[in-house]
Amino acid sequence: QEKGSTFLQLGSSTEQQLQVIFEVLEEYDWTAFAVVTTLLPGYEDFVDYVEVLTDSSFIGWEHRGVVTLNLTDDPEGARTRRQLREVTAQIRLLYCSRDEAEAVFRAARDAGLTGPGYIWFVVGTNLGGSEQLPEH
Repeated sequence: QEKGSTFLQLGSSTEQQLQVIFEVLEEYDWTAFAVVTTLLPGYEDFVDYVEVLTDSSFIGWEHRGVVTLNLTDDPEGARTRRQLREVTAQIRLLYCSRDEAEAVFRAARDAGLTGPGYIWFVVGTNLGGSEQLPEH
């Protein structure tokens, strides 16, 4: 980088990502969903924005609750698996970091929640930028 130069990286905001996801949900008539978050900074804003989108819509959204995972206090993933099993919706909106997504999807796979019949939408501002795809 040369002296005095500026580096600007643009990405879609969490709100923009959610707007697109809700358009997809509406298109496929997937109205029942649950929100799964980690303690990643901004998760409360994410939950609030989901509520704004659903409350201000004429679509009959069936918001089946919010599960907030604390991955640092659950290194083996037992609590995470239990919490994920308690989610009744097959559509899940996940807000987390890329590293956290690895742990969440590992727990979801171990709980039998990642095959056909389960649809996960992962939202976050720092999910891209890697050439290697997550294993799970």
